[in-house]
Amino acid sequence: MTTKVLKLAREQGFTLVELMIAIAILGVLYSVALPNYTSYIQHSRRADVQQVLLQQTAVLERQYTRVGGYPKTYTFPASDYYAFSYQSDASQGGSDGSEFSLKATPKGAQSSDKCGALVVNQSGIKSAATEKCW
Repeated sequence: MTTKVLKLAREQGFTLVELMIAIAILGVLYSVALPNYTSYIQHSRRADVQQVLLQQTAVLERQYTRVGGYPKTYTFPASDYYAFSYQSDASQGGSDGSEFSLKATPKGAQSSDKCGALVVNQSGIKSAATEKCW
C-alpha cells in the first residue's frame, strides 16, 4: 500500500523534458507572432497619421476659402510616433500661399516603418516611400 502511494506521488507533475518542449513551442509561437503584431501596430499608427494629415488638409482648405490663401506657418497636434512639418509658398515671401505640403516623418517606435514619410499637398496628391502606403 505504501509503495503504491509513493508511486502515485512521484507520477504527478511535469518532467524537465516536458517543460523544455513546452518552452520551445512557446518560443516558436512568439517568434512568429511578434513580427506580425509589430506590423499590425505600425499599420494602425500609419492609418491614424493619415487621418490627421487629411483632417489638417481640410482645415487648411477652409482657411484658403475664408482668406484666399494658406498661412505661412502651421502648428500640428503632438505625436509620439510622427514628426509633422508644413511648407507653404507663403513662407518664401508671399503674403498668402497658394500651395502647401504636409509631411509626417516617422520617429521613435514607428521609425522602422517601411512607408517612411507620408506627404500630402493642396491638390490632395499623396506620396510615400512605397505606393501601397496610402
